[in-house]
Order: sequence, then C-alpha cells, then structure tokens
Amino acid sequence: MAIIVEDGTIVANSNSYVTAAELESYAVERGITLSAGAEVLLHQSMDYIESLNFIGDRFSREQSLVFPRVNVYIDGFYYEPAIIPDLLKNGQMATAIAIDTGANPLSTISPEVKKEKVDVIEVEYKESGLQAAIARTISASLYKLIKGGMGLNASVKRV
Repeated sequence: MAIIVEDGTIVANSNSYVTAAELESYAVERGITLSAGAEVLLHQSMDYIESLNFIGDRFSREQSLVFPRVNVYIDGFYYEPAIIPDLLKNGQMATAIAIDTGANPLSTISPEVKKEKVDVIEVEYKESGLQAAIARTISASLYKLIKGGMGLNASVKRV
C-alpha cells in the first residue's frame, strides 16, 4: 500500500506522517542503513504510533489518523491543528528504525530470566519480568506528546 501523508489538512486515507524519502534521509543522517523497505517500516511504525494516548483531542471525526489535534500545547506553546509536530514525525521515524533493528515496541515480551541452571535444567523468571524494552529514541521523540509521558506516571490532585 502506498504511503499517503497526513499534513494537517485531514488528507483522505492518510497512513503516515512522513514520506519514505524522509525516513531514508533521517536514517542516512544518523548513519543507519535500513534493511527493510521504508514504506513497510512506516506502515509498521504507525501501528505503534496510533496506539498511543496523545495530548489534545482529535480535530475531526473524519480524519484517518490521531493527528491533527486541537488543544495541543508543547513546552507552553499552542500548536494549531494544521501543524503536525516535528516530534511526532521524528517519533514515527525513530519507531520505524527501531522496528528495522528488531526492537518493535508492539512485539511479544517474554519474562526476564532471573536464574538459569544447566545441570538438571532449571529456569527462574523475575516476578516483574514483563517489562517493555522501548528504544530510547522513540521515548525521547514522543514523550512530550503523550498523556502522562512515556513512563508510569500518574497525576495527583490535592483535595
């Protein structure tokens, strides 16, 4: 399927925030050679991007993707709905590169091994072993756009 870029104008059937050429350029600038096709990686990265809980609200019921959005403030500045934040574009490209290197944030996560024993085979898993390993470049790009950030944050109100 071809890449159709959402540019903030509610493009019909959009499925990406960046072009394949933008992803390829982003990778080259960082000394990375993509092993999979850029279009495939962009489609896969959108599966993750679209699963996130972003700040603000959808602009229109008819839009294909979660952006454009209203009520988006980043570092105290309001972003008009027609602006797709560079943080989002970079986050999609960082996610695509992470997927290309085998760090798909949507892949199945196995528990971490706490102890292994070879003779009379024994394996012990950590109790908190289901920890997601998300590429730090994804988190660095997207944390300002995600409600509550990329960690386990909770807001607290004093009553």
